Amino acid sequence: MNQSTKKIALLAMLLALCVVGANIKILGSIAFDSFPAFVGAFVLGPLAGAFLGFFGHMISAMLSGFPQTLPLHLLIGVIMGLCMLLYGWVWLKLRKNKLAASVGANLLAYFINVPFNLLVLYPIMGAAILALFMPLTMATVANLVLAEVVILGIPERYANFAEVK
Repeated sequence: MNQSTKKIALLAMLLALCVVGANIKILGSIAFDSFPAFVGAFVLGPLAGAFLGFFGHMISAMLSGFPQTLPLHLLIGVIMGLCMLLYGWVWLKLRKNKLAASVGANLLAYFINVPFNLLVLYPIMGAAILALFMPLTMATVANLVLAEVVILGIPERYANFAEVK
């Protein structure tokens, strides 16, 4: 099996896990759909992670009936894609220092998923969006912890699988 076939198979498995995670709800469209996307950003690279993050959120929102309307969930999906893109990029840039990469990527992911997301949505939804702070924080931390546990178990030779050598 060649490398591109392995990458496609791994992407498909992570995509399936995003769908499974989208069914494990915390509140509304807030779910465990991003944990496989974080793993995908680490293993397959930032672009694959961005695809998984966008797709995972859209599936979660669809299963919830798009509670904040489709256009708003498209915006949130783009923010999730950006989050995964930057998460994977930080891991790639700091990979020689795993502690710095882990801390940097996780702090950046939290910042984008919670304060930045709420700041972007505030002008559209008003103060009501602030009620999502705690559920979004709990979900983001839970998704990041699960991803970190999986990432710590990935052998070095599979880290950054997508990197061109």
